[in-house]
Amino acid sequence: MTRVLTLILALLTSPALAQVQGVLLDEPIDMPSFSFTNETGAEFSDTDLNDAWTLIMFGFLSCPDVCPFTLGNLEAAVTETSMRVRPDNVPKVVFVSVDPDRDAEWVTDYAKYFHPDFEGFTGEREQIDTLIEATDSFYRLMRPDSTGYYEVQHSSSVSVIAPDGTLRAKLQPPFDPGLTAEFLARLQISYRKELTQ
Repeated sequence: MTRVLTLILALLTSPALAQVQGVLLDEPIDMPSFSFTNETGAEFSDTDLNDAWTLIMFGFLSCPDVCPFTLGNLEAAVTETSMRVRPDNVPKVVFVSVDPDRDAEWVTDYAKYFHPDFEGFTGEREQIDTLIEATDSFYRLMRPDSTGYYEVQHSSSVSVIAPDGTLRAKLQPPFDPGLTAEFLARLQISYRKELTQ
């Protein structure tokens, strides 16, 4: 990423080497127009990024490890964050599936399995690619085998979007819930100071 300030916080808190890896951007990145839906008929678009902190991650429902691990991490981190910031500043978590052909009917249930407030969406390939590129993320649908089954490769980072709809930071799992909450709280303080300048 060309506009990234290499500020990686690696804070060790236990022999298990729990940490938070937060990468702050040099400058905010505007998000493009996009639109996703889910099986309940709910929609998620760029306008939903306004006036709230949002954490966006990409994945797919049959992911065996990265997605469930990261969403579990996020559940704990958001819970910790809720003890450090005002209720209206607790980040909302949005899971975007890059595999709509297989996931469109279940993406909401999947996200809510990890927390009732988590939201899941997917959409047209063009819309997925637009948001993937804007957040400097990655995915690839692998070649199907003889049964038609295919694997999906994807980045594990979580994009942190500020209430002005701009990308401000990336989180890279695994991350310690408490330290990640502190990172997000400090990011919010920095954002509020920026608004008063």
